[in-house]
Amino acid sequence: MRFTTAIDRFCEDMKSQGRMNSPATERDYRYCLVRHDEDVDNRDPSYTNREDVKRTLRRWPHPNSQGKYRSVLVSFYDWLVEEGLRPHNPARQTRRPKRRKPEVNRLTLEEAVAFLEAARGIRERRVAFLGTLAGTRRQELLDLKGHNFARHGWIRIVGKGSKERWVPVLSELAPVVAEIRSDVANDEYVLPAQRFRDPGVNRERQDYRRTRSSEQALWRLVGRLGERAEIPWRVKPHTMRHAFADLVARLSGDVRVAQYLLGHATLGTTEAYLGAPTLDQLAASVEGVVFGVQTEHTFQGAWIRPANPVEAPTGIEPVSTALQAAA
Repeated sequence: MRFTTAIDRFCEDMKSQGRMNSPATERDYRYCLVRHDEDVDNRDPSYTNREDVKRTLRRWPHPNSQGKYRSVLVSFYDWLVEEGLRPHNPARQTRRPKRRKPEVNRLTLEEAVAFLEAARGIRERRVAFLGTLAGTRRQELLDLKGHNFARHGWIRIVGKGSKERWVPVLSELAPVVAEIRSDVANDEYVLPAQRFRDPGVNRERQDYRRTRSSEQALWRLVGRLGERAEIPWRVKPHTMRHAFADLVARLSGDVRVAQYLLGHATLGTTEAYLGAPTLDQLAASVEGVVFGVQTEHTFQGAWIRPANPVEAPTGIEPVSTALQAAA
């Protein structure tokens, strides 16, 4: 059996068993397996070995990426073993990469407000407000259609693994949702593809409204909003979700509520979002903190004079006196 055939059979079995529930998951699996297929020259997967797996993993220098795609290869070779196509799993014979804690840039409350206020026009407002005030993931935001807003006061979001959750519409998000309910049909995308601009082609309204926007367009839009809001680092779509998590942390002390609003499968993931204090919490925690040291700073003298001044040590003059004497 050729390697490409094995990939197709593996994906079909994964989907039929409910282990691969979205096109995005299948794309990730196929991306890794096709790279592995190139490394083994499309030969029978029954004859691949640990060195072939290690060669593929070296394509990704970052250990987090290696860990992600190693899990894909482990799953693929487990399936081959279960199907009786080979005796052992060569991916499990490789050392698991040590993952690094990802660096996450978070928005302060002022930066989040500036980001929202930087949105101009319908499309930018939909992206900024739904991402920041509803906590949507990148794919969830792109997949939103009119029917997701059918229930008044709620947004129905279908996340990873086709898991459904309901997010209440916050007061600041209400005008954007009202505009969506009045303008977007049930089967139309909230973020459709851009209008076709070819004057030689007659496109009807539903052609582009029923075509989803691209991920590249979303990344560019979010980055543009961050620059306009004068945020000193590159804002990404997931940054908006972290801002929503920080908002939930301020409004709700119940981690279970935060878990359901964010759509996390486990509490551990939610605690990773909410475990560290936000920048605003750090600033608030030290506001008004003083040691009570009674000092007076002077830029003319060479020392700091206390409230009850004492004479300078013998032989040492303040800088200002020395400069006057030199003049």
